[in-house]
Amino acid sequence: MDAAPLDVKKENYRTAVRVTQIGAGADTVLTLGKLIVGFLGNSAALVAEGLHSAADLLFDMVVLIGMRIARKEVDADHPYGHGKYESLATLLLSLILLAVAVGIVWDAVGRIQDPELEAPAALALWIAAGSMLIKELLYQYTIRVGRRIGSKIIVANAWHHRSDAIASFAALVGIAGALMGWPVLDPVAAIGVAFFVGKVGVEIAIEALRELTDASTAIDKEIHDTIQRLINDHPEVQSAHLVKARRMGPDIMVDVHVVVDAFLSVSEGHQIADEVEKTLIKEVSDITSVMVHVDISDETASESDMTEGVERITHSRGRLRERIEGFGALEWPLQEIHRVVPHYTAQGLVAEVFLVATPEASLEQVSASALKLGRRLHEAHQDYANVRLHLFLGEDRGGNGLDGRLPGS
Repeated sequence: MDAAPLDVKKENYRTAVRVTQIGAGADTVLTLGKLIVGFLGNSAALVAEGLHSAADLLFDMVVLIGMRIARKEVDADHPYGHGKYESLATLLLSLILLAVAVGIVWDAVGRIQDPELEAPAALALWIAAGSMLIKELLYQYTIRVGRRIGSKIIVANAWHHRSDAIASFAALVGIAGALMGWPVLDPVAAIGVAFFVGKVGVEIAIEALRELTDASTAIDKEIHDTIQRLINDHPEVQSAHLVKARRMGPDIMVDVHVVVDAFLSVSEGHQIADEVEKTLIKEVSDITSVMVHVDISDETASESDMTEGVERITHSRGRLRERIEGFGALEWPLQEIHRVVPHYTAQGLVAEVFLVATPEASLEQVSASALKLGRRLHEAHQDYANVRLHLFLGEDRGGNGLDGRLPGS
């Protein structure tokens, strides 16, 4: 991988850490402020918000730790990297959020049933308003940075800040109603806060489970479409199928089968696969690993034809050169079989035979002798779907020759 993309990844990581640390600092102040004023000011809604902010602070820590672990290089025990640790930590956090939500509801229901329910202190109203403002500012800052560096976890954290701002607004309304003479609205607002906490917890758990189980929905449809388009844009790729992508924390790993011409060389097929891999990694920032399988094209074959073709190939494989070379002595002006290249297609085995002829012979003599040999090979070996002949004169095997193909094959 080039140095430039590595530098960009490092800078994006530092930016992600910085924005998360800013959010963690704000959540620390909000947690302490809400819990202290909530307990002293008798506001269940503000205490619930304080617990919510404490969960936010824990979420920030998980983001920092998860990003740090996910950046570790592959090792013998983790050949695919450490990205899943981020998803696992996120799943554990979602369970904590759900537990906090249940605890808030339990306490709020008890307060509602209290016949001597008291209204909260006025300071609780100002703390809730300040929390709503701070969380909305954090959302605007974090979402902008997350989209700029292309970090899914930072964008998710930004929406977490937005849900906190909404929860703070619910607490604000409940505290205001309690101060106006309806004290029951304060614990009711606490239940509203618990709803937002639980909702975020469920959403985070679903997303984490998708990533841990390699669900296709863990990858945005837009990314899937981009991968398919980039592969199909390669001039030597006829089509792509079995396109699979999965998340490893912040990274995406892709597995794809590309269809190319059946008669390309192994090195050319490898070059095409290498070009597809480099294109995907360059154009889609989250992609860090691409496995390309090269398949041969056969537009006329059905799936059953392919199975039968493979069975025929298995019978002949490994004995192709021996069968052709042992067919019999070559007739003048053919001197030797220089090389035999097998091609395995859905219709069967295609033999590509490179023949050397004496340079003293005429073009007509060489062609006639080669065609005669081709017919004999085809008649003797019906399991060959096709026999292709390449003719070279004397020691010139680099290009000054005749290419032939068995008639009717």
